[in-house]
Formats: sequence, C-alpha cells, structure tokens
Amino acid sequence: MNKLALILSTLLISFYAFSQKTENHSVKLYSGESISGEKLLYVNPIMKTPSFELDGKKFESYLVQFLENNHGYFANLNKIYGDKSERYALRIKSGKISIFEEIDMEFYGGDDLPIDKSSEKEKSDLLASGEVFQYYTKLDGSIQKASYKNLKADMSDNEQALKELRLFQTYKFLQIGLIATGAGLIAYDILRQSNDDVRFSPVMAVGIVVGGSSYLLENKKSDARFFAVEAYNKE
Repeated sequence: MNKLALILSTLLISFYAFSQKTENHSVKLYSGESISGEKLLYVNPIMKTPSFELDGKKFESYLVQFLENNHGYFANLNKIYGDKSERYALRIKSGKISIFEEIDMEFYGGDDLPIDKSSEKEKSDLLASGEVFQYYTKLDGSIQKASYKNLKADMSDNEQALKELRLFQTYKFLQIGLIATGAGLIAYDILRQSNDDVRFSPVMAVGIVVGGSSYLLENKKSDARFFAVEAYNKE
C-alpha cells in the first residue's frame, strides 16, 4: 500500500511539474490578448516576416508585446526601436518595477539554449549577465528605457527611490565631467604643439588618466539605479 502511494505521489508530482512548465509558454499581443500554450518558438526566416509560433499558431513578431518560454519572460523593444528592429529584452528582476536586459532572441527563442556548441566567450556574449539594467516596466505597463527621466516620472511617489536615483544622475554627470576634462587637456596640448610635431606629453598622460577615471564610477552609477528600484519595490 505504501509503495503504491509513493508511486502515485511521484506521478502526481511529475504531472504537476510538466503542467507548470508548459503553462509558461505564452504571448501577449499589443491588442491586449494573451494566449498560452505548450511550445513557443521564434522563427526568423530570410526574406520573410519574423514570427513567434505557439503550438503551430503563428503571430508576426511586431504584434507581440511580451512573451514567455522556458528560458524566461521577454519584452519586444519594437516600440522603442521600430517594428523591423527585432530587438528583445529578458526580465532579470520582477517587482512593481521589473528590470530587463537586452538579449539575442535568435539564441533564446528555441527549445534549448545552444550553449554546448559555443565557446566560453560566445556564451558570455550571448547569455544575459543578470546585471545590466537597460529597460524596465512598471506593473503591467509598456517597456521603457531605463533613463533618469523615465524612472523619475515612474517612481515620483517614493522619496527613497528618488534619493537613490539622484545619486545615479550625480555619478553620470561626474563621469561626463571627467571625460570632458580629460579630452580638453589632450586637445589643449595638441593645439599647443600645433606649430611643431605633436608628441605625447605629461599633459596628455594626465588627460588620459582623468578621462579614464570616469570608468571607476560606472559600478557606483549602476548600483544606484538598482538600489532606486529596490527601494521602490519594497513598498
């Protein structure tokens, strides 16, 4: 009796897991209609309109706003870059504000990720890092670029989120200032030597160091934007 119960339990668990997986394949159209199925594939033939095929039913890609397969949940970026752009982003963090990173749908649109045949460099180039904050959605809204202006408007009701977002903008301006200063020093020294052969000088070296130091702020800038979204999603 116990053995029979164990077998039945195993079968039920397997059936539940299978049904959960197949239910995760879906498309949401710009019309608002959502369709679920068992198998979603991205098809991009030469000289034909790209499409998504859900259980054999075809949806031209420009009609699809969001989609989900066994690799994750994706947003179509065609309202940002145009209907023929074929650019997509993978959701890497969910919440009231969900974060997306751009990916290659040719790579993510099949049944399996073709990573076995890829080199380590190709894998790092093709797979999402989970650390790049490029786009976002607020609740069930449309995909947006993760710009300061857009995020400020969508998180205006949360002071802590805005505080973190202002840090992001501060780091961004500091980077621009350092790059401009470095470029200015290099340009000044080139003009100073305009009557002679231009040679590398200590002033140019300082310009390169100052401009390059802007990169040191990149992680802090990126973190500030992530922290802003975390603060917003907490409430």
